[in-house]
Amino acid sequence: MPRTTTRTWILIVAVAALLAGACAAKGDENATPETTAAGGSESNTGTPTGGFGDMDSPCGEGDFTVEADEAAGSADVLRIGVANDRTSQIRPGLNKEMWDASNAFAAWCNEQGGIGGLPIEIVDLDGKVLEVEAAMAKACHNVFMMVGGGFVQDNLEFSGKPDSDFHKCALADIPGFAVSPEKAGSNGQIQPVPHPSPLITTSQMQMAQALEPENTESIAIVWGDLPSMETIKNQTVEILEDLDIDNAGVFNHPVVGLDDWTPLAQQVIRSGAGAFHYVGEPTHLGNFVKTLREQGWEGTPIVETNIYDQQYIDAAGGKNAAGTIIRTWFHPFEEADEWPAVKQYMDIVDEYVDDGKIATLGMQSFSAWLLFATAANDCAADNDNVLTRACVLEAAAAVDEWTAGGLHATMDPGPEGGSPRSARCRSP
Repeated sequence: MPRTTTRTWILIVAVAALLAGACAAKGDENATPETTAAGGSESNTGTPTGGFGDMDSPCGEGDFTVEADEAAGSADVLRIGVANDRTSQIRPGLNKEMWDASNAFAAWCNEQGGIGGLPIEIVDLDGKVLEVEAAMAKACHNVFMMVGGGFVQDNLEFSGKPDSDFHKCALADIPGFAVSPEKAGSNGQIQPVPHPSPLITTSQMQMAQALEPENTESIAIVWGDLPSMETIKNQTVEILEDLDIDNAGVFNHPVVGLDDWTPLAQQVIRSGAGAFHYVGEPTHLGNFVKTLREQGWEGTPIVETNIYDQQYIDAAGGKNAAGTIIRTWFHPFEEADEWPAVKQYMDIVDEYVDDGKIATLGMQSFSAWLLFATAANDCAADNDNVLTRACVLEAAAAVDEWTAGGLHATMDPGPEGGSPRSARCRSP
């Protein structure tokens, strides 16, 4: 079936920085980045029958039930909400890969008997970027938990109203991602690939310095002006200061994009930046990079995990996207033959979702689902086969080393989690 993939990525990107994370103390000129090859785990070519990657499948028959007061109507069904923004008019299809991964996991798992015999029923929490409160009102009355998704404006989950506030509705979440400090630092959620907002990592910039020493003497910051993205922008400012890199300037653009990216491109060029760090979505970045190249800029884009997406290549053009440095803890699709979990994720989406989108955030969503199912099994074992939100979160937080069967580098889920191999520093 047709699908969107990033399989041509390796042909046009000079290098992808696969980082476990490292930090430098402010003013420490001798700090060096810690890196791992291919995301930080050994290649495993053996996949157990019925498993996922190098882990046993967490799905199967059983006699689990859901705590009646939290079951959203039926103790014999797992009603799980998936936060997404895919029908937003601002950016149609935004993070569709997480919705596709969630539906694929549910179908794959249900075919095995569900989770402890409980079939998964997906509840669509489409926040459309600007309608998160309405999506949360739906979640408050219709889901046991939220799993595998994410809102671009996840700070809006906390409306303060009794029927639409994450906390007031006593919800729980194992999200595919968290963006804002309100979400990333909140209780009631465990992230499989943690992004704790009070912490910053300098490894991406250190790696960029090692790869492109001339271009990274002066770095600009470009971001789409959503409040939730401001946190990463502010952290990047801190990182440049920590590493004594010249900050060429901070430039923003409307979240809806620009009809003409030339003025912004010229601002960055005039700043003298040899590289820029981008916080935003793939298509806007692609349009911006294309314009920069047309204006003669030969520098280096430094970007976040979500940019590892065919949409970026399509918008920028392969030649223009070449040399982009991305931060990711996930094994690349081009190496799927070496990493069974990556290939299995791709095959599952292919099999169960028509025109399913393959992208890194889809793998991040799949990791969240695998963690949820694993935690649900652990919870049931300790709670007479009854699932509660608190019990599932406690079980997820107890997982110290997590690779989602080999999808990504080893992580430590939980409020203070991250990569066990990484050094981290706390922002002032």
